[in-house]
Amino acid sequence: MRADPEEYVRVDTRRSRFPFVELLLALVLIAGLVVFWFWTQEKKPVTTVVQVPPVTTSPAAPEVPPTPDIPQRPAATTVTVPDANTVPDAVVVREDGTQPEAGMPASVVPLTPQQGDELLRQQLAAAGARPILMKLLSDQLALEVSVALIDGLGQGIILRKYLPGNLHSEAFSVIVEDDAIYMGPASFLRYDKFTDAIAALDANALVNAFHVLRPVYEQTYGYLGLDASDFDNAVIRTLDQVLATPEIGEPIALRPKAVVYIFANPGLESLPPLQKQLLRMGPDNIRRIKQQAQTLRAGLLAR
Repeated sequence: MRADPEEYVRVDTRRSRFPFVELLLALVLIAGLVVFWFWTQEKKPVTTVVQVPPVTTSPAAPEVPPTPDIPQRPAATTVTVPDANTVPDAVVVREDGTQPEAGMPASVVPLTPQQGDELLRQQLAAAGARPILMKLLSDQLALEVSVALIDGLGQGIILRKYLPGNLHSEAFSVIVEDDAIYMGPASFLRYDKFTDAIAALDANALVNAFHVLRPVYEQTYGYLGLDASDFDNAVIRTLDQVLATPEIGEPIALRPKAVVYIFANPGLESLPPLQKQLLRMGPDNIRRIKQQAQTLRAGLLAR
């Protein structure tokens, strides 16, 4: 680094009129260096030989088993063709291109995106999805949105840009006791209707809906640049994220950060966003959602 000229001490370059003064200064400097050398030799620390234990390789973290595949159902997966008034024509057709009569089984063949979106809504409605859930797929691109949400949730991420912003209108509430801040039970009530809607879903109907929609879901997953064969694993990863959420009975402490509250416990604050959101829903709602997730997981993996 180049020094600033102002850092140099200016020295008079003219020769001293008293040479012995310069000689005296030189002798003093030499004497000082000698004294300094002896002093450092006396103060030099003694090297201590320490027996260092042999370095051992840290045990590797247990390998996480791969997410199980959802078994394929036979290729002749069937659905019932609804009345023409409920689903656009040709949503479900025979392999030869003809459409069966209402109430007759038919093999599912590749659908257009619009037909896939409508079939998705139809299957969720058949599983008992209430308006608060159907609202999540009110977008015209229902398949793409649901695929993106599942991929994110499988990583513990909530893609909020795809979610309606008014699932509840009540404000977040806290309780303050002895200078400590806790989540208020009133906040949990905001999610009761959402939890009720999830608990009311027919798990068997959802399993059947997955197999009916699996081909078009995998196709959409591939369109997003993802491995189409990994879609079923993403579904299981999402359920596992839900099931891994801790259930905490006692009040959960918070601390303010900027204009929001975060969990005072660093362990809770480090959880994936999905699990932190579930914690905000309260222990009763978490338990009910986890119960539904466990039932659905078992149904999907059943052979």
